[in-house]
Amino acid sequence: MRAYAALEALTPATCCLSCAHVSLLSLCSLMVAYAPWAEPRLARKPGAQPLDPFAWLERGGDTAAQMARRRDLIDTQRDTVLAALPDSAPAQAELRDAVAAHTGEALPDDPSPLGQVGRMVQEDFCLLEQHAPDEEYRLTAAILCFPSRWSLAEKIGHPLTMIHGPVPDYTDDLARRVNRLFDGVRAGKPLWRANWTVHPTSELHQPSGTWRQAEDGPLHIRVERQTFLRLPRSQAVVFGIRTHIDPLEALTLPEAKALRAALAPLNADEIEYRGGVELHRATLDALAARGA
Repeated sequence: MRAYAALEALTPATCCLSCAHVSLLSLCSLMVAYAPWAEPRLARKPGAQPLDPFAWLERGGDTAAQMARRRDLIDTQRDTVLAALPDSAPAQAELRDAVAAHTGEALPDDPSPLGQVGRMVQEDFCLLEQHAPDEEYRLTAAILCFPSRWSLAEKIGHPLTMIHGPVPDYTDDLARRVNRLFDGVRAGKPLWRANWTVHPTSELHQPSGTWRQAEDGPLHIRVERQTFLRLPRSQAVVFGIRTHIDPLEALTLPEAKALRAALAPLNADEIEYRGGVELHRATLDALAARGA
């Protein structure tokens, strides 16, 4: 049985007995999928860890709802969620073939390889390519149904440093480490990390623009399981984003305390980047109400 199909057969009981990386899947409905703010190995940026190729793609109890939303976005907001430069065609086709091989599923009907991929799996994918050894990787194509306050149209064609320009803690040192991370991705040896934010909504499609206010609530913790995979023919790096979103109440008390500790020292620029002062205060208040 393929890894992707095998995860569907896991129950909450067997989930907790599976390997460490997949033991916290959202199939375990009483717990969040990941709590990177509470895990030192994931909290340090970029915090990339080795990933078993068998576990590249991830399904869970949210698969049906997320796939329905993805297909609707591809049908109704195609220009928002899909973009590609002409020279990315070989990498797009190679990614599509890799996803099809991993899932064992037939290709859906869509004129674009990225459209096909977007209809098959929950992961969003960004293709980053380097056309000279001393050149930064640049975003050449993407299927991005579930962005977290950024626009694909604003980022396509740009290098990594420019893409991360709005991130307050994306220092020169971190930029160098991220570029080394991309350089170091080897075919057959993928990596993964996790990123988190608090959102005042469960809506996954959050392009840049008007941001919901804290009072819109209820508050949710959004975690992106981010993967890095080298395509052997095109040598493109596939940046995969599998998004989990859970109510803040789903956190255990230790996870809630760790989240409060991670949020408390943020500076003004970081607070603004993560949604603003009101959302920051509302999150701290909600965590304090739980005894965190």
